[in-house]
Amino acid sequence: MRSTRDFITGIITGVVIGILTAPRSGKETRDKLTEEANKRTGDLKDQWEKGVVQVKDGLEQAKTQVNQYTDKAKEQYDQLKDQAQTAINKGKEQLKDQYGQKKEQYNDKVDELANDAKNEIDADKPSIKVN
Repeated sequence: MRSTRDFITGIITGVVIGILTAPRSGKETRDKLTEEANKRTGDLKDQWEKGVVQVKDGLEQAKTQVNQYTDKAKEQYDQLKDQAQTAINKGKEQLKDQYGQKKEQYNDKVDELANDAKNEIDADKPSIKVN
Protein backbone atom coordinates (compact mmCIF):
# COMPACT_ATOMS: atom_id res chain seq x y z
CA MET A 1 0.00 0.00 0.00
CA ARG A 2 2.79 2.40 0.91
CA SER A 3 4.72 1.71 -2.31
CA THR A 4 1.61 2.48 -4.38
CA ARG A 5 1.12 5.75 -2.52
CA ASP A 6 4.79 6.67 -3.00
CA PHE A 7 4.54 5.84 -6.69
CA ILE A 8 1.44 8.01 -7.16
CA THR A 9 3.04 10.84 -5.17
CA GLY A 10 6.11 10.61 -7.42
CA ILE A 11 4.03 10.75 -10.58
CA ILE A 12 2.05 13.75 -9.35
CA THR A 13 5.23 15.53 -8.28
CA GLY A 14 6.83 14.86 -11.65
CA VAL A 15 3.78 16.12 -13.54
CA VAL A 16 3.61 19.30 -11.42
CA ILE A 17 7.34 20.01 -11.87
CA GLY A 18 7.03 19.38 -15.60
CA ILE A 19 4.08 21.73 -15.89
CA LEU A 20 5.72 24.42 -13.80
CA THR A 21 8.94 24.36 -15.78
CA ALA A 22 7.28 24.23 -19.19
CA PRO A 23 7.62 27.42 -21.29
CA ARG A 24 4.02 28.65 -21.04
CA SER A 25 2.33 31.77 -19.83
CA GLY A 26 0.99 31.95 -16.28
CA LYS A 27 -2.62 31.59 -17.41
CA GLU A 28 -1.80 28.58 -19.59
CA THR A 29 0.13 26.98 -16.71
CA ARG A 30 -2.75 27.59 -14.25
CA ASP A 31 -5.25 26.21 -16.74
CA LYS A 32 -3.06 23.17 -17.34
CA LEU A 33 -2.64 22.62 -13.58
CA THR A 34 -6.41 22.92 -13.06
CA GLU A 35 -7.04 20.48 -15.90
CA GLU A 36 -4.53 17.96 -14.53
CA ALA A 37 -5.88 18.31 -10.99
CA ASN A 38 -9.44 17.72 -12.23
CA LYS A 39 -8.29 14.72 -14.26
CA ARG A 40 -6.42 13.20 -11.29
CA THR A 41 -9.35 13.92 -8.98
CA GLY A 42 -11.66 12.14 -11.41
CA ASP A 43 -9.29 9.17 -11.58
CA LEU A 44 -9.14 8.97 -7.78
CA LYS A 45 -12.94 9.16 -7.55
CA ASP A 46 -13.25 6.33 -10.06
CA GLN A 47 -10.76 4.20 -8.12
CA TRP A 48 -12.57 4.99 -4.87
CA GLU A 49 -15.93 3.99 -6.36
CA LYS A 50 -14.45 0.77 -7.73
CA GLY A 51 -13.03 0.02 -4.29
CA VAL A 52 -16.40 0.68 -2.66
CA VAL A 53 -18.11 -1.64 -5.15
CA GLN A 54 -15.54 -4.35 -4.48
CA VAL A 55 -16.00 -4.03 -0.72
CA LYS A 56 -19.79 -4.18 -1.09
CA ASP A 57 -19.52 -7.25 -3.32
CA GLY A 58 -17.20 -8.92 -0.83
CA LEU A 59 -19.59 -8.12 1.99
CA GLU A 60 -22.53 -9.57 0.08
CA GLN A 61 -20.54 -12.73 -0.65
CA ALA A 62 -19.62 -13.04 3.01
CA LYS A 63 -23.25 -12.58 4.04
CA THR A 64 -24.34 -15.21 1.54
CA GLN A 65 -21.75 -17.68 2.81
CA VAL A 66 -22.65 -17.02 6.44
CA ASN A 67 -26.34 -17.56 5.63
CA GLN A 68 -25.51 -20.79 3.80
CA TYR A 69 -23.43 -22.06 6.73
CA THR A 70 -26.16 -21.02 9.16
CA ASP A 71 -28.84 -22.79 7.16
CA LYS A 72 -26.69 -25.92 6.87
CA ALA A 73 -25.94 -25.91 10.61
CA LYS A 74 -29.65 -25.45 11.41
CA GLU A 75 -30.53 -28.31 9.10
CA GLN A 76 -27.94 -30.57 10.74
CA TYR A 77 -29.18 -29.53 14.19
CA ASP A 78 -32.76 -30.37 13.23
CA GLN A 79 -31.68 -33.77 11.87
CA LEU A 80 -29.74 -34.59 15.03
CA LYS A 81 -32.61 -33.38 17.19
CA ASP A 82 -35.04 -35.61 15.28
CA GLN A 83 -32.68 -38.58 15.58
CA ALA A 84 -32.29 -37.99 19.30
CA GLN A 85 -36.06 -37.68 19.79
CA THR A 86 -36.60 -40.89 17.83
CA ALA A 87 -34.01 -42.69 19.97
CA ILE A 88 -35.61 -41.35 23.16
CA ASN A 89 -39.07 -42.44 22.06
CA LYS A 90 -37.76 -45.88 21.08
CA GLY A 91 -36.04 -46.18 24.48
CA LYS A 92 -39.26 -45.19 26.26
CA GLU A 93 -41.21 -47.82 24.34
CA GLN A 94 -38.61 -50.46 25.16
CA LEU A 95 -38.76 -49.53 28.85
CA LYS A 96 -42.56 -49.67 28.80
CA ASP A 97 -42.42 -53.09 27.17
CA GLN A 98 -39.84 -54.34 29.66
CA TYR A 99 -41.84 -52.90 32.56
CA GLY A 100 -45.00 -54.56 31.26
CA GLN A 101 -43.22 -57.90 30.89
CA LYS A 102 -41.67 -57.69 34.37
CA LYS A 103 -45.01 -56.67 35.89
CA GLU A 104 -46.72 -59.57 34.17
CA GLN A 105 -44.01 -61.99 35.34
CA TYR A 106 -44.32 -60.64 38.89
CA ASN A 107 -48.10 -60.99 38.91
CA ASP A 108 -47.84 -64.50 37.48
CA LYS A 109 -45.35 -65.49 40.21
CA VAL A 110 -47.59 -63.98 42.92
CA ASP A 111 -50.57 -65.90 41.53
CA GLU A 112 -48.50 -69.09 41.36
CA LEU A 113 -47.32 -68.72 44.98
CA ALA A 114 -50.87 -67.93 46.14
CA ASN A 115 -52.19 -71.04 44.39
CA ASP A 116 -49.40 -73.15 45.88
CA ALA A 117 -50.20 -71.79 49.36
CA LYS A 118 -53.95 -72.44 48.87
CA ASN A 119 -53.28 -75.95 47.64
CA GLU A 120 -51.06 -76.63 50.64
CA ILE A 121 -53.68 -75.26 53.02
CA ASP A 122 -56.40 -77.31 51.34
CA ALA A 123 -54.22 -80.41 51.53
CA ASP A 124 -53.48 -79.84 55.24
CA LYS A 125 -57.09 -79.00 56.27
CA PRO A 126 -58.06 -82.58 57.17
CA SER A 127 -55.10 -82.94 59.51
CA ILE A 128 -55.78 -79.69 61.37
CA LYS A 129 -58.10 -80.01 64.36
CA VAL A 130 -59.89 -76.91 65.52
CA ASN A 131 -61.14 -76.83 69.18
